[in-house]
Amino acid sequence: MKRNFRKLVPVFAILMLILGCQRDDICPESTQTTPMLVLRFFDADERENPRTPTNLSIRSTVAGSTKTLFQRINLDSIAIPLRTNQNTTTYTFTIFDSQSDAEDQEFTPDTDTLTFTYGTEEIYVNRACAYKVIYNSLKLTIEGGEDGEWIDSYIIEEPDIEDERQAHISIYF
Repeated sequence: MKRNFRKLVPVFAILMLILGCQRDDICPESTQTTPMLVLRFFDADERENPRTPTNLSIRSTVAGSTKTLFQRINLDSIAIPLRTNQNTTTYTFTIFDSQSDAEDQEFTPDTDTLTFTYGTEEIYVNRACAYKVIYNSLKLTIEGGEDGEWIDSYIIEEPDIEDERQAHISIYF
């Protein structure tokens, strides 16, 4: 009897390992989590034509600390995060003249401050991904710098941000 029991111990150990294991709780990349705000830029005169802001830099200031999201990019569409723990997010959007650089004493970059206001709602995704936040009733205010606003106008295309499949705001400059 002792001999038979010794043969079964490895079998029971392997069986316990197999039955005791759980699949990893890793959120797959394909799962939609908290969406970012998608902005598209257009020509103010020919509103159907996408337009790329020249050397666009985007920064946020939170609790006295400045964080750069983008540094001198040239894209006609971007995605930026909104704060999930508050109902407002503020960014400064600065464009630099393509002929100048930041060290040029004669050149002043053109900066607008964009403040996004919204409501938040937490939605349970699953055990691995936990919750995601969706944003609703999006509003935007723009404050120009010393030289006025470089952004001419905007249209909120989708005030409820539930995914990143389409632009939420069209910006004309």
